[in-house]
Amino acid sequence: MKQEDPERGVRLLWDAPSEPSRGPKPALSLARVVAAGIEVADEEGLDALTMRRVAEHLGFTTMSLYRYVPGKAELLDLMLDAAAGEMELTSGPWRQGLELYARQSWDVYRAHPWTVQLSGTRRTPGPNTLATFEAALAVVSELGLSGAEMSAVVTLVGQYVDGVARKMAERVREERDTGVTEEVWWSKRAAVWENLTPDRFPMMTHVYLSGGFEDPLDEFEFGLARVLDGIASFIEAEDRPVTPLSTCEEPG
Repeated sequence: MKQEDPERGVRLLWDAPSEPSRGPKPALSLARVVAAGIEVADEEGLDALTMRRVAEHLGFTTMSLYRYVPGKAELLDLMLDAAAGEMELTSGPWRQGLELYARQSWDVYRAHPWTVQLSGTRRTPGPNTLATFEAALAVVSELGLSGAEMSAVVTLVGQYVDGVARKMAERVREERDTGVTEEVWWSKRAAVWENLTPDRFPMMTHVYLSGGFEDPLDEFEFGLARVLDGIASFIEAEDRPVTPLSTCEEPG
């Protein structure tokens, strides 16, 4: 079994070789391999992504890919960072800035549902990924939060988006794997609502009869607003100690 090389993975993310500016361009490049990996994952899902499948998508042999990326683990890190590069770096007052950060993250998840499967704690971060987090930290940097609180606030928003995205990604995978949309699946099980009687499920019956299941709120926007309301309450708390940004020490 091939051993993963963490140091080479870091170098690929942070010091990727540039394409030659003179002479004929090579038929293959690291950027093309990463783009092909994203296309395969977008169209077929992450489970279908293999080095062989990416090579087939490009019209090359599998061995030719190993000249650019040592294996699937490194390719996934590169793909995830490339997807993060599609985000606009957030800015502005803290609430508007965090809203933009959340919506940009949500847009990436919707464009590339497979990215939610890679949002664990053991992924090597690349420059695009860290740039988005850096920008989000910057919008809360004048709130008098400690370094740990700044990180926790931005992480809270990111984890909220991640949670909503997981539900969306699951629906996408199920529709792709079965060929049956969410609407069609539920339409064939409409009889379940016949069991929704006031004596057994009074609250669900009330919501159902009032149209709450047919015309739901925008769950993403509703939840995001409540998360930001909670952050605002924390920021505005009278007994919260304030940490001036100027007192923060450089790491190390």
